[in-house]
Formats: sequence, structure tokens, C-alpha cells
Amino acid sequence: MWNSLFAQDIIEYDYELDAYYSNVSAFLDLERDKELTDASNYSETRIYTDLLLNSFSPNIFLVEAAVHPMPIAGLYFRQNNEDMYEKSKIQNLNLVKAITAGFPEPYSLSFFVGRMMVFKNKDSEYIGKNRAYMGYLVTVGDYSIKDNQAHRDRWANFEIKLKGTREKADRDLDWSFRVGSRIHENRNFVNSIYIGARRSSIDYNKGVWSFLYNSAFSSMLAVSSDTFELSEADIMIEKKWPLQWTKKMSFGLGLGYIYNSGAKYRGELKEEGIDTHQLVFRPNLKF
Repeated sequence: MWNSLFAQDIIEYDYELDAYYSNVSAFLDLERDKELTDASNYSETRIYTDLLLNSFSPNIFLVEAAVHPMPIAGLYFRQNNEDMYEKSKIQNLNLVKAITAGFPEPYSLSFFVGRMMVFKNKDSEYIGKNRAYMGYLVTVGDYSIKDNQAHRDRWANFEIKLKGTREKADRDLDWSFRVGSRIHENRNFVNSIYIGARRSSIDYNKGVWSFLYNSAFSSMLAVSSDTFELSEADIMIEKKWPLQWTKKMSFGLGLGYIYNSGAKYRGELKEEGIDTHQLVFRPNLKF
């Protein structure tokens, strides 16, 4: 996930390219006089425990600008091809929405402060993606998406987040846990409280059809912050296929489901109709 461009004494710049989530980021070392903790030999439980216990003693500040290419493509397609968009339905399933659903905004800007540790490679000083974080995240934007249409809405997310990546020569592991609140300026969107988790694994030495080692799972649950009524729930399961003819590349195909109770919207957005049940198909290429 993290691809180091270059590093200086204080600030390091990284980027990530993905069909659904691409970003560029810069993080500032807040403890220049201390070496980052090497957690290479830590158990997963110890990683979580150490990050939690030290989360109030931050050693990093991060700024990230992110875009969601496929959701943006969905916005563009509907805005410029409304007739084709309507014709892309198979019974009640809109194929464009099925491929692009699950992202509530087209882009965002994030600020994170927290604790970071690294996973050092015995064969190289290059850290790359091998980092784990826990801390406090604020994300802001000025548009929200509903049914492949962008609505003017200055919003903010406030989260406690745990995130990490371990990249080895033959295996990659990513994980993320978060709990937070989303606040909207546009009153047609209902403020929410949510919790989410994601875990992804790929092993280039295992068979391409191994689901245990080459798969990803994510889920999210949100309630209205006013009534605590369930507003949204989603689950996504992804199968990954390592591409044997190239190094560190894989193709993934996710199948998911989103439930929308209707408590996520009010006013004209609720009146125009809500898809209570939404199937999601998410093809992706990782490299």
C-alpha cells in the first residue's frame, strides 16, 4: 500500500495507486531523536497492544490527499450518459452502481496524528509499506455521493484508527480497524456513528485458488447519531489471484452487499428513492 518516493530527515512522501482508492501522502516524524520501534518479531496481539498503550504519545503526523477513480467514473458516466445509465439496469440491479458503490465521496483530505512502528527487512534498510499505525484521524471533503450523483456537502469524519501493512518477498498482509463519526453540513444527509474493519492477505507461493491465503474481507456498520437507528451496513469478500507471470501483482474480484435502511438520508434525498439492498462487484488490480 505504501510506496516510498523519497525521504528526508523530517518528512517522507508516499503514494498508492488503486482503481478505487489512490492517494499521495506526507508524514512528519515527531520524534526525530528516537528510532522507530521495530516490530518485526512482535506477535499480532503485541502490535495492537503496544500501539494502543502508546497512542496518546504520538510520533507521527500525516497528511493525505485521496481520490476514488472508479466512483468518480460512475459520477461522470451518469452525468453525461443518463439514458445509458438507466439502460444499464438488469431488473433492479444497475451495473454501473454495482461496480462503483461503497464510497460516499469522490475525494478527501485527511490529517492523522498517532503512533507508528515499522517492520524492518533483514535483507534491506528499505521500509516501504512495512508500517503499523494507531491514532486519531480527521478527514474532510466538500461533496457526498448518492446513486452516482454528487451533492454539495461539506463533511468531516472523526476516527480512531488502527492500520498496518506487512510486505514480505512472498506475502502481503494488510489490516485496518476504525470507529468514528461522520458529520454533514448538507441537512439531507444524516450524521452517523460507524465502526469498520478490513483484512487482506495474499501469498505468492500458494495456489491461485487458495481462498484462505489469497483473499480480503471488509465490513462496516453505521447508525444515525440522532436516533441510533441502523442506517447502513455492508460486507465485502474478495478473492485474489496472484499473477504468476509477473512479480508482486494480483487481480482481485470482490463480491459485496450494502444494506441501507433509509435512515441515512432525509428531505429530498430520501423522497427521491432509496435502494435498500445493493449488490456490489469490485474488480481490481494490485501492483
